[in-house]
Amino acid sequence: MTNLETASREELLREVNRLRLQLSTMEQQSSVGQMRSIVGLDEKVIQLDENDKIEYMNASMSRLIGIDRNQALGKHISVLDTYKWGKGELERLIKHARSTNQEINEEKNYFDDEKEKYFYINIKCSITAGKAQVLIEDMTDKKMLEKTFKKYVPPAVIEKMLEIQDEKDFFKAERYEMSVLFADLRGFTAWSESLPPEKVRDTINMYLSSMTEVILKHGATLDKFVGDEVMAIFGAPLYYPDHAVRALKVALGMQDAHRKTMQKWEEMGLPGPPLGIGVNTGEMVVGNIGSNMRMDYTVLGHHVNLASRLCGLAKPGEVLLGQQSFHLIQAAAKDGKLDIQRNLKFKKVGKTKAKGIAEPIEIILVMAVD
Repeated sequence: MTNLETASREELLREVNRLRLQLSTMEQQSSVGQMRSIVGLDEKVIQLDENDKIEYMNASMSRLIGIDRNQALGKHISVLDTYKWGKGELERLIKHARSTNQEINEEKNYFDDEKEKYFYINIKCSITAGKAQVLIEDMTDKKMLEKTFKKYVPPAVIEKMLEIQDEKDFFKAERYEMSVLFADLRGFTAWSESLPPEKVRDTINMYLSSMTEVILKHGATLDKFVGDEVMAIFGAPLYYPDHAVRALKVALGMQDAHRKTMQKWEEMGLPGPPLGIGVNTGEMVVGNIGSNMRMDYTVLGHHVNLASRLCGLAKPGEVLLGQQSFHLIQAAAKDGKLDIQRNLKFKKVGKTKAKGIAEPIEIILVMAVD
């Protein structure tokens, strides 16, 4: 064999060994690389070797627990397993994952004294080729959104809100045009005074349940109950341009539902009071409003007050609209977008003044002609 052939063979062997070493290194780091590539910037990641010593920790995890990630490398998981979610919790979950050889998911919450708020997290532990991976996802925004809005909107609306919560702050106060509805029973106070307390409770619960069902059916927001008064918002927290039309649909549906409720009351020997409804559209402020002790998602503004006034003016069984609501409903009907399967008539029945609104507002009575 010539010197040239020998040199070529040695060079080839060196290249083969180099590739073997590179492949070995890639195999060792593959699970870490996969973890890095599949998680977002806000998720906390820890990679452990077969002896639960730290091979990798991302910057998000380092910031959370206040430990330099370079100093943590090579140390046992116990050195950082003392955080506010519970001492030894990560070790416990990793041990569980190793013993079952299954992915372990567990939700936990803890109170941060410095930030004065509760945090909700999901801890995921899995084992791959003897190595443990820990992924901690901050669920605080999701949990707070669900907790706040589950009493206001149907589940489908919450699901949509969760999809876009990274793009929109639903707790931020905003000002834009939307519609609001008020409904209350005529003469309920006098009527209820003649009944024993348990009868008052049962009848009001029956009435409020039927009203809630109609509101949520149309994707509206149930703002609040105040005694026998019901308040609903259209166009928030998810905006939809047909808010005035939906408000009209709900108002008509509420009157239909309440007529059925009154029939049930009569069958119980309790002739009940009828319902009056007011709907108005205009620019309003919407958001989570209140104090440190209590926050409520609601709307504020002159046009909200006008809707309440229209409700007060409505006679038993009536639905009264403000003029902007009527104009939007007219425009929808002209464009073939009213989508109400019944004959309706609209009648101007006078004007009313509202605080903060310069000109008197036209009042429109809605009549269903079936």
